[in-house]
Amino acid sequence: MSLLQAISYKDPAGFVVELEDGYYRYIAPDYAKEFDHLTGSGLYQALIDQELMIPHTEVLMDDKFPGYYKKIFPRQLAFISYPFEWSYAQWQQMLLAYTRINQLSLAHGMILKDASPYNFTFHNDKCVLIDTLSFSFYKDGDPWIAYRQFCEESLSPFLLMYYKDPLWSKLYRGSITGLPLPFVSSHLPFKTRFDTFCLIHIHLHSRFSNDKKSKSGKASQGLNKEKLVVLFDTIAKNVLAKKEPLLKNSIWDHYYENDIESEKYITAKIDIITRWLSEIRPGVTIDLGANTGKFSRLAAPFSKTVYAVESDVYCVDEIYKSNVQTKDNNITSILADLADPSPGLGWHNDEKSPLLKRLRGDMVMALALIHHLCLSRNLPIPFVARLFSEMTTQYAIVEFVPKEDPKSKLLLQHKGDIFEHYTEKEFISSFEQYFKLAACHPFENSLRKLFLWEKL
Repeated sequence: MSLLQAISYKDPAGFVVELEDGYYRYIAPDYAKEFDHLTGSGLYQALIDQELMIPHTEVLMDDKFPGYYKKIFPRQLAFISYPFEWSYAQWQQMLLAYTRINQLSLAHGMILKDASPYNFTFHNDKCVLIDTLSFSFYKDGDPWIAYRQFCEESLSPFLLMYYKDPLWSKLYRGSITGLPLPFVSSHLPFKTRFDTFCLIHIHLHSRFSNDKKSKSGKASQGLNKEKLVVLFDTIAKNVLAKKEPLLKNSIWDHYYENDIESEKYITAKIDIITRWLSEIRPGVTIDLGANTGKFSRLAAPFSKTVYAVESDVYCVDEIYKSNVQTKDNNITSILADLADPSPGLGWHNDEKSPLLKRLRGDMVMALALIHHLCLSRNLPIPFVARLFSEMTTQYAIVEFVPKEDPKSKLLLQHKGDIFEHYTEKEFISSFEQYFKLAACHPFENSLRKLFLWEKL
């Protein structure tokens, strides 16, 4: 076993590695005091009780990595989402979780030593810290050592999403270490210079970062614990006050109320999908093109876990906000475009795994999606069939929407019918390369059909 096989390896306090039965974290001897204080002071339990961090169990050390202090087995999460796969509301929740964890940590003599949003993920749409080694000791008068990183990597993208466009979060795909403060300052609206919060943390801070005589901004200088607690509280209040992005322009607003074929169609669709899901009861269902999450919620009672994948950032916000209000929610919302999925990023292009490598399930649902992939994005049907087969281990429910459908005609009106191979016959033959047809359901007074495919 070599450190080259580690998943997380940049922190000298320890690393994560995948072994035969899951992911483990090894803790370096130099981090022993901090780790023991985290677990022994009551801080660890407080974070677990408030569902702010994933729990772990300590296991016996082995000879794979001799010399390390401890080995822990974190709760295994089947899917880790990255910041560029979060909606505005999810970014907001991450910032609130970060400030809350710091406040709890200060009460126990510790603080988060870094501020990377990659230390968090969403599980059942709860934002949780997944880096157990993020904590360091704090004493009165110490600087907030993560302040610069917090402003560049966590706060800046959120403010750009709020003032400019939620799609700014996708910039993280081009820079996994955040955005330089001068760049952010120049792209925020001029009016933000009259907002105290933006002025201090972005605009003035960017000037400090450009001043070679100054190594840190004002807020990172030594603060006593009471002032630091107030600072975190102020940040949280300002983040919470920005309830929704100033720009909202989703083409899917009121989709089910205004754009469905008919009430009869949607009722029949719900009935047949409910019957299929209740018979199969998949472990993990992936709802591709989830829109506002109507069918993700339909799948939830019949699945252990549901991933609602949607490319419209405003729809993902709707799904997320609905999920956090649902007791025992088992849906995780993911912002992703299947035609342009998140690639491998970072060192060796595998520090951050590609979306399609992380996203796997027992059931894939693609409802009223295939015409968007094939007619809008020019993807051949065989490509789509192969992708769906790679994402599911057992089943796929796919709705075929022909070119003659009114919605397909809208997609074709500006480009013409250049898709001679987009036919139901081609659809069936392409999917039969990877699946066998288990059931097919046509809709009355509609050209659409639902297909239930079982993987070969």
